[in-house]
Amino acid sequence: MLQIDRINVKYSDGNQALDQVSLSIEDGQTVGLVGANGAGKSTLLMTLVGLLSIETGHILLDSIEINKKNLGQLREKIGIVFQNPDDQLFMSNVYDDIAFGPRNYGKGETQIKEKISDIMHRLGVEHLRDHNSHKLSGGEKRIIAIATILVMEPSYLLFDEPSSFLDPKTRRKLMELLKGLTMTKLIATHDLDMALELCDKIIILKDGKIFAEGKTKDILTNEALLLEAGLELPFCLQRVNL
Repeated sequence: MLQIDRINVKYSDGNQALDQVSLSIEDGQTVGLVGANGAGKSTLLMTLVGLLSIETGHILLDSIEINKKNLGQLREKIGIVFQNPDDQLFMSNVYDDIAFGPRNYGKGETQIKEKISDIMHRLGVEHLRDHNSHKLSGGEKRIIAIATILVMEPSYLLFDEPSSFLDPKTRRKLMELLKGLTMTKLIATHDLDMALELCDKIIILKDGKIFAEGKTKDILTNEALLLEAGLELPFCLQRVNL
């Protein structure tokens, strides 16, 4: 279980980014993290992987507190897919990008090759193995960025706006991929239609605070609640006046 207990985070300019945020995510859950721009979604994800420090409060991952001393150990359990895949792809080709993580943790090349072959087969991207990562399409980059995390076999996956900049076909492929991942997932997104389809639970952030949380259908069908949080109903639930 991932447990967050009353954490406070400030930006470098002193402004409050997260204010007394508490939540829990159970094993195997897919949780949607939604909110207007500036609500604190990306900040929370960065905090969970130690890229931002908390001032007060505690974060427990499988009952182990996340801190600077054990951050390396815990990063083997939790992986993050950034909003911009170019932030994760920096090697000369796709294979080396996917291999970077396990190589960094001292895994053998034979084991790495087997894992990469399996993951690329599952994702349907074997044909991209020797391609230049920076010359891929936006959708291909997104899938390869996910592969760089899956190869580490994390128990928890964090996604920051995974459907942004994707065409409808690639978005659908990504959603089917996410459905098939059994590990615990926290998805920060503006794509409420995706959240409605994928998530077991929704957490709304507003001004760095937990504004509401509950079962997906209860939250994402409550138009008044969404409007108060600066959001709208998912497009599939909106009435279209022709």
